[in-house]
Amino acid sequence: MRRICLYLALLAALLCGLTLTAQAAGPAGSISVSFYSETGGAYQSAVKADRVQLTLNGTSLTPDGVPALVQYVDGDGRTLVPVRLVSEALSAEVLWVAETRQVIILKGEDTIVLTLGSAQASINGVITDLPGQVPACAVKYNGLESTMVPLRFVSEALEAQVGWDNDTFTAAIQVQDVSTYPEPSVSPSPSPSVTPEPSPTPSPEPPAEPAEGDLGRVVSIENDDNAQSLFIATDHVPQIAVTDLGDRVAVDLLGAAIEPASGAVLVENEIITSVRFALHEDDAVTAGYPHAVRFVLDLTDGSTYQTNVTVEAETGGVRITSYNTAAPEEPSEPLPTIDPSKKTVVIDPGHGGSASGACYEDILEKDLTLPMSLKLRDLLEEMGYNVVMTRDEDVYMTLTERCQVANEIGADVFVSIHCNALENNTSYQGLFTFYSTGSTLGQRLAQYVQTAAAASTGTIDRGIQNNSDYTVLIKTTMPAILVETGFMSNHTELMNLCDDAYQTRMAQGIAQGIDQYFRASGR
Repeated sequence: MRRICLYLALLAALLCGLTLTAQAAGPAGSISVSFYSETGGAYQSAVKADRVQLTLNGTSLTPDGVPALVQYVDGDGRTLVPVRLVSEALSAEVLWVAETRQVIILKGEDTIVLTLGSAQASINGVITDLPGQVPACAVKYNGLESTMVPLRFVSEALEAQVGWDNDTFTAAIQVQDVSTYPEPSVSPSPSPSVTPEPSPTPSPEPPAEPAEGDLGRVVSIENDDNAQSLFIATDHVPQIAVTDLGDRVAVDLLGAAIEPASGAVLVENEIITSVRFALHEDDAVTAGYPHAVRFVLDLTDGSTYQTNVTVEAETGGVRITSYNTAAPEEPSEPLPTIDPSKKTVVIDPGHGGSASGACYEDILEKDLTLPMSLKLRDLLEEMGYNVVMTRDEDVYMTLTERCQVANEIGADVFVSIHCNALENNTSYQGLFTFYSTGSTLGQRLAQYVQTAAAASTGTIDRGIQNNSDYTVLIKTTMPAILVETGFMSNHTELMNLCDDAYQTRMAQGIAQGIDQYFRASGR
């Protein structure tokens, strides 16, 4: 399966999507359309939108119903296209889940899930922001309805590129090898016609009913060894049953089917040693459904479902996450030597530019994180590591851009440097290190850095904590940590953080922890 970071890099590189400036009328003409409000549950009043012409490798791509269009919001335009038109032209399958208002695009082993009205999408179980925050939506035109999606997102997720000709309002989709793609239909020459009187929207034909109790199928299984999780993607809202078998856990997807009917999933997990699955029909596992898929997770000695595993049914799938609750052991013998030139560390100085961070006694957080990060860079480079900075000067960067730097180069670890603050408690001091919830490797890295940095500086060791909200921890594809080096709200600690010698000791401790992590894990 293609690596998830490829998709994230493509999306982050073109965050603006196809953005246009509103004008009186586009060169391809204007149309009157209605957009469906997911919050209001009804179509809104008709508005003007500019028609967009589509081509696939130079040949016209013409929909039968709602045309591609530019939706204008606050003066900016975004190009939306019928999801089936583009997806199927690029040899992808499109499924519709009415219960959750979701479109699922399947191609090979990849699964893309878009929820109407949501500015986020799921790619192989990983949630990511849509470019320009443009959601998928339902659109009505001349009595016809269609699900519309952002053109650039869908095209590039399916490994195509998009160009734009503003003179003709033409979006040109290009693919490298079109031998496997169907021949697109050719647009007929336009001829004048009389606009018909509007008529009531015909009721759509109901889809064929599935067999009773048949809920759908498993479409893909994605293992993430960094997050220590397994995501089972489905084309429906999953119904699950979990059975604690002591040294094993059984997860049943009721009413689901899978092809092939049995198999195993390769995992690199410290709690789950193996995963196997099988399709059951009309037996005790199916619980009254015609069939079910049972996943059996074998656990390491001493691990239990109650302590070390969570199973959660999500929109479009089931997420299984393991947790290693044991802290990393301190090495009793000298750590093995490694070749640091084969390791890449991304250092992320928190905040920057217009994002100044915390401010106490006229001192800005961004003016503390950068010098500490530069000292850390120099120390790691002296030790032989490859180091990449998200920024090495006072400039603004979005959180997504910081993650993109690390993901694009395939870094081995990501370290973000910050300072803490408590407005209502000026006496609180100490060092925290955060890691992404469920990331065993991130937990290890955090513990090594926390222990070494606290010892090097002599500050209070407040321990490590997991976090599922920090973007730089959850959107990076390698072990990632965020170091809160001290509390700016405490005068004594603020003065320490401003002190050059103290900054050096902090950087030395963090560098030592990173080095210990690599040597202990061999990663």
